[in-house]
Amino acid sequence: MLRNHKKLNHIYVGIDCHKETHTASIINAFNESLGTITFNNNRDGFISLTNFVEQRLENGITAVYGLEDCNHLGHSLSTYLLSKKCNVKVVNPTYTHSERQNTPIISKTDEIDSLCLAKVTLDRLDSLPDATNDDLYWTLKQLSKMRESILKNNTECKMKLHAQLLHHYPNYSKFFHNFDCKTALVLWETYPNPNILMNAPIEEVYSLVYSASKGYFNAGKVDTILNYVKEYDYALVDYQEERDGLIKDLVKYIRYNNEEIKIMDEKIDKVIQKTGYKLDTMVGIDKVLAAKIIAEIGNIDNFASADKLAKYAGIAPVSFSSGSKDKKVNNKYGNRKLNSYIYILACIHINPGGRGMRRIMSSIFYDYYMKKYLRERLNIKQYYKL
Repeated sequence: MLRNHKKLNHIYVGIDCHKETHTASIINAFNESLGTITFNNNRDGFISLTNFVEQRLENGITAVYGLEDCNHLGHSLSTYLLSKKCNVKVVNPTYTHSERQNTPIISKTDEIDSLCLAKVTLDRLDSLPDATNDDLYWTLKQLSKMRESILKNNTECKMKLHAQLLHHYPNYSKFFHNFDCKTALVLWETYPNPNILMNAPIEEVYSLVYSASKGYFNAGKVDTILNYVKEYDYALVDYQEERDGLIKDLVKYIRYNNEEIKIMDEKIDKVIQKTGYKLDTMVGIDKVLAAKIIAEIGNIDNFASADKLAKYAGIAPVSFSSGSKDKKVNNKYGNRKLNSYIYILACIHINPGGRGMRRIMSSIFYDYYMKKYLRERLNIKQYYKL
């Protein structure tokens, strides 16, 4: 019976992925090392890996590849192996870490990591998930990351613009509801300091504000701004021209980032439509949040049930039982990014609204939340009474 065990029909290749090179170690079903190779992270390197593995295959024996990272550093390699119909498994980094701890003297090298990956692939052959070529979801994740990076850069530019405007226009927050609206940006760029604004022809300022706001702001708004400016006597300082240049440059960066965010939103919308998900039709979920959730979940067919998805997201409680006692505790593991997105969604749906806030609250979610909240408060009161 031992000879017929399915694990004997494979050799196991653990691959430690890096930016420029990868390291692969091969073992057989008896945990015997069959060799190690370091190869470049390109097509020629991938061919050298497959040739190295094929040289160690016997009649009826196939290779199983184990990778921790199939979506970032190992994406190109996993895509290549899947295109060659290879058996590729996704290894949880926790398993690799646990395997590394099993040695008397713990050390970490690329060869040791790849060997640990190979051993985990052997030991957990039946439970490791298969790698899939989900380029659609991978692309959506990259677009979401790029949008987040642009947004972060834009926020930094706005903070810098805020710091500069505090010196030039101390009461600038009274000019417009948002200091980074289109009309405000045009005003800062054209008149980076109060002296330029006060010396400009009044008709020119009227025309600029009116055209920039597409007729929303009239002469009254300009008069209000000028009155605020007159409250402070701004004196020119050294290097005024350079400081004015900073404001103009920051306005250009903010305007450019705003346009890039719009372009990214359009690209994200197109990709979401190809996934078949309808998350963005749910109240409280916009395209951006929907894209982040979809990118972390990937292909929904990978989950056999809603319970498995809940465990993957770390929102299902974990059971700790011993004898007749069974305790449910919060799950601190799972996909923490997906967990945070679902937390944000939950907060949105129990939001009762308020001053300046749009009411999105769902009665079903809110009733469930209040039931849990009141039960928890009741338990706390009973605890302190005891």
